[in-house]
Amino acid sequence: MQRINKAAGRALLLIYLAVPVTWAAAQHGGKAEGRRVRFERGRTTATYKGQVRGSTEVEYELKGQTGQELIVRVVTNPPDSTFVKVHGPNSKALQMSCLAASVEVSKKLGLASEASCFEDDPQKLRRNGQTWLVTLPQSGAYTLSVFKPGGGSGVSAYTLTIIVRQREKQTRSAMRPAESASLDAAMRKFIAALMKRDVEGFLSLFSRTKFFYASNPLNVMRVAVSYSELAADLRNKGDWYFTYLERGEGGAYDAFVDNIGDGQMWLRVGDVRFVPLGSEISNPTCVKWRREGGKWVIDEISYPQA
Repeated sequence: MQRINKAAGRALLLIYLAVPVTWAAAQHGGKAEGRRVRFERGRTTATYKGQVRGSTEVEYELKGQTGQELIVRVVTNPPDSTFVKVHGPNSKALQMSCLAASVEVSKKLGLASEASCFEDDPQKLRRNGQTWLVTLPQSGAYTLSVFKPGGGSGVSAYTLTIIVRQREKQTRSAMRPAESASLDAAMRKFIAALMKRDVEGFLSLFSRTKFFYASNPLNVMRVAVSYSELAADLRNKGDWYFTYLERGEGGAYDAFVDNIGDGQMWLRVGDVRFVPLGSEISNPTCVKWRREGGKWVIDEISYPQA
């Protein structure tokens, strides 16, 4: 399992280079080659093969809906020689997160192999490439651009996998009072479990069949974690245990539990998102929930770590 606090060089490079396509092409005297993404009936995954030479960019256009997840994987030869940037309907570059996931979770997402972030092993890069994820902020046409950072001579061959998937969503306005009250109760149980270092109580708040996202906004990284992975780690006091429930190295490192304070209820922001009481509503430290099988389960825990 990858910790969410690893170095973020490639993700930061991706953000740095996420400038409008017309600017990049003009700067390097290159041109953009475009094509429309088409999904076979009943499928949410499309795969394309191509080549990028010098400062030329290859563009792919697709239609997306608000709240959908866009997952992009690029496997290249030579390894790690191309990147992907995404622009929305307003031509604004989107900030994508590097996605990490086990083989089990990756296959559920539609990927052929595990997803890893900031990988340095050439063999793994040649097999798995790099994978990124972003939640689409609005409906409309999105442009994906495959390019070689800094241009340069030579040709890079690539295989691009594009996945568009619908995430479960629950808006506060659509909730009945009883649902709203049960959400608050679930959040209180979450806080109590952290205060008591209650592993089983903590685990009871996660789906047993679907993954949750462990996000690190500071490193621009999201890890899709299955229940079995999380349960095994917490019960054996592994990485996730010392990320969430207890400070590691005798208290030398910070942990999510530091945000619990004296156990006061967190502030609910918008629909199903909670932030620590007294913090800004935009606080990247937060917990998001979703409705599943008649109960609330944790959809994402966001916690910035250096």
